[in-house]
Amino acid sequence: MSLGTIHLNKEEDLLLRLKKGDKVAFELIFYKYKGKLFDFINKSLPTSEEAENIIQDVFANLWLYRKKLDTGKSLNALLYTMARNELFMHLRKQIVRRKYIEELGFFINENDNSTQNQIEYNELKLLLAQLIESMPDKRKEVFKLSRYEGLSYKEIAKKLSISEHTVDTQIRKALSYLKENLRKTIFVFLSLFF
Repeated sequence: MSLGTIHLNKEEDLLLRLKKGDKVAFELIFYKYKGKLFDFINKSLPTSEEAENIIQDVFANLWLYRKKLDTGKSLNALLYTMARNELFMHLRKQIVRRKYIEELGFFINENDNSTQNQIEYNELKLLLAQLIESMPDKRKEVFKLSRYEGLSYKEIAKKLSISEHTVDTQIRKALSYLKENLRKTIFVFLSLFF
């Protein structure tokens, strides 16, 4: 199909061009839909910055997976589905992170602007990162996929070709290790301080 026979204002033509790697078609899609998708996502998030990040992910994925696009489907429906999926993934990761912090017993408020609390919070984050890195490789990988990537036990099991029971065991061992070592460190800190 030649350039002259393609109408870039039609969805199916835009999809065809995008699938072939046409950057002009991609830009037209981006500028046509980014505002609508932003409004759609932003309603469910506390900050517009988070919505902007999700929009970037949607369009990055659109470009990355352009060759697999079904040109018979509606571009509008495709983009809204992608946006909704990215939003759900983002929200799920937020919930997992919150649960993770609660499981470890953190009581320092990250949003507290007092200098002392911010220093304590940053020190705990650094300590936590060091403890995670010191875990056995497989346990560390499972833990990061769960707590940082927000993957479910089933998704981790499939990704790493292990059983869900193994995932559960590794997560439990990781949490037990982190709690024990954090408890010891805090005890030593308090002993020195007082």
